[in-house]
Amino acid sequence: MKNVPGEVILELLAEGGSVRLLGTRVANGWRFRRFVGDWTPALIDEEAIQHESDWVASWEAALVLLDAYPWHKLSPRVVHPEFREQVWAAVQRKFERDRSDSYRDRALGRWRERCKRQTKQQAANENRDTSE
Repeated sequence: MKNVPGEVILELLAEGGSVRLLGTRVANGWRFRRFVGDWTPALIDEEAIQHESDWVASWEAALVLLDAYPWHKLSPRVVHPEFREQVWAAVQRKFERDRSDSYRDRALGRWRERCKRQTKQQAANENRDTSE
C-alpha cells in the first residue's frame, strides 16, 4: 500500500487483505480516505489488488466508504483513540441490522475490546505497532 500522509483511523483485517480508513486533520475537522489491499492473487502469481478512494470531508461520508464492504464483520486491528466512541456506535448500528448473524456476539466482543478507552501507554504501544 502506498505510504500516504494521515493517521490510521481504522484498520480492518480480512483473509489475505485489509481495509484502512486514514484521516488527516484539516482546519474544520477531519477528512478521510479508504485504502483496500487484497494480496490473495499474489498466492497464484498474480498482482495484488490495491485501490484507494477519494478524500471525503465528513465522518458520515467515511462510513459510506466503509459500507462498500461488510467492514463491521472484519477483524479490527486499530481504532484511533479519538474515534473509538464513533466507531463503536457505528458498529452497534450495523449489527443491530444483522440481528440474526450468528457471528454477532463474537464480533461485538472484539469491537468492544478495540473501542474501549486505553491508557496512554497502551495507545503509545499501539501507535508504535502500526508505524512499523
